[in-house]
Amino acid sequence: MKITSKGRYGIKIMIDLAKYYNSNTLIKSKEISVRQNIPIKYLEQIINSLRKCGFVKSIRGAEGGYRLAKPPENITLYEILECLEGSLSIIDSKSDIVQGDAGLFWKEIDLKIKDMLSINLIEFMNKMENNKDFLMYYI
Repeated sequence: MKITSKGRYGIKIMIDLAKYYNSNTLIKSKEISVRQNIPIKYLEQIINSLRKCGFVKSIRGAEGGYRLAKPPENITLYEILECLEGSLSIIDSKSDIVQGDAGLFWKEIDLKIKDMLSINLIEFMNKMENNKDFLMYYI
């Protein structure tokens, strides 16, 4: 399993939209692009996938834009990544690795990954905010 730029940018987009969820404000793709430093064409491709998965609503027109289709506490990172990346399992469904005792080990890892990514957008945003003070880089 590898999280690509599509998955990482998708989470950034969803967090950006989550910040405005309670204000019922429509957010333009250009605004998200500038704030999150995501190329506009790539952002529009990603947001279209998120819309197809039912996470984002779009309103056309001069006053149009995007907003979350449901509350951010009802959307998990796992769901977003699965929408954008496909299966997040580290186990190939056709592999014989899931057979026998060793299979339990690999299945457990798979479950732990899913459990860690089952954090909703609000919890993730809070966790990022709380850890911001600890993310200090020195050169």
